[in-house]
Amino acid sequence: MSWDSDLEGTAYDIAASDADIVRVQAGPGTGKTFALMRRVARLLEEGATPARILVCTFTRTAAADLVRQVSTLGAEGASSVRVGTLHKFCFGLLAQSSVFELTGRTSRPLFPFEERFLLEDLQSSFGGVRACTRKLRAFAAAWARLQSETPGWPHEPDDQRFHAALEAWLQFHSAMLIGEIVPVALRFLQNNPEVPERVAYEYVLVDEYQDLNRADQKLLDILASNGRLAVVGDSNQSIYSFRYAHPEGIGEFGEAHPGTVDYNLYECRRCPKQVVDMANSLITSNQTRWEQELRPRESNPSGEVHVIQWPNQDLEARGLALFIKQKVEDAAVEPGRILVLTPRRQLGYGIRDALCNIDVAAHSFFAEDALSGNPKESSGSEAQVAFTLLTLLANPSDRVALRCWCGSGHRCLRASEWARLRAHCQAFLKFCSL
Repeated sequence: MSWDSDLEGTAYDIAASDADIVRVQAGPGTGKTFALMRRVARLLEEGATPARILVCTFTRTAAADLVRQVSTLGAEGASSVRVGTLHKFCFGLLAQSSVFELTGRTSRPLFPFEERFLLEDLQSSFGGVRACTRKLRAFAAAWARLQSETPGWPHEPDDQRFHAALEAWLQFHSAMLIGEIVPVALRFLQNNPEVPERVAYEYVLVDEYQDLNRADQKLLDILASNGRLAVVGDSNQSIYSFRYAHPEGIGEFGEAHPGTVDYNLYECRRCPKQVVDMANSLITSNQTRWEQELRPRESNPSGEVHVIQWPNQDLEARGLALFIKQKVEDAAVEPGRILVLTPRRQLGYGIRDALCNIDVAAHSFFAEDALSGNPKESSGSEAQVAFTLLTLLANPSDRVALRCWCGSGHRCLRASEWARLRAHCQAFLKFCSL
């Protein structure tokens, strides 16, 4: 199938454009990802080197969808196109030995339960675990928003001491916080203009641009500085403010990138008319919204909206499951085309289980919490201990896993004992280097 098969209108223009910088502002269900994938197909058909095409997005779920769509393009070399999240790219970059030599940082990420041991080891000097948690969140926000790039950051003496203690802990344990991954990779590329990674891509295509933070967006600018950049997004769909997303970036993109060629998609092919009307009404309260109103395709169905209240969560889960089963049995919709959104994980799990109990296949997109629990209590941290042991079996030199193994199940997590052991090891390493 040719890249332009059954392609028309603005979607065709997006796929066909040879502009160096392209911005597509598009609402949900308007075919923006479809147009982006056809753009990839055109590049491949015209002879672009697949490994020099980078297609990325923010979440793993969205990245998995991109992988599937690229694989179905049918164009030669599609399987060699680099597709994934920015974090995946940065992990690969920072894992290189040459990068380690220049940064001194190891791209071994801390899991949430492992961060608890980091906080325990720092808390005595900085007002307790809660105070350390607040500082850690503030630092993550600063990294994401590029506030850490300002001269003299951090400015407050107590924050400077915390930052020094945090970096010392991470360097000794050969580890890195998830929030550091992109900023450290960004700093590496900024400080080393001759590294091949800066010119590795001729084409950079970005989906869901509104979900990226400032550091993510700056990193993409560097990766595309010697090639062509195409971004797709919709500030109205930004839902990751708690992860410091910068939805304003899609609206301000043209000012920051002179010569940008703009395309807009605002006809929703996916949603019923009532749903589009409700979405437009809700979005009017968004202060940073894209002014173009979404409109339904004329052929879209009117749709159904039901407002129902159940007396408790279990009855709600069962009631929704039965409603969905009836729709499936009536052949009104296929199970794979049903999306249930919930404000809480436990309600989502309840609906999923209720559907499975009545033979309607369902799965959740929640991050699994098998490793949750209080590491101070042996009865609540069995999965954490098992994971830690498995990590040590795979890599006996993993200091984070060793730290967790030495402290799991103890009320104080053995912070003082570990501090003495760490001091002894650091003294020994310093002696060996003389």
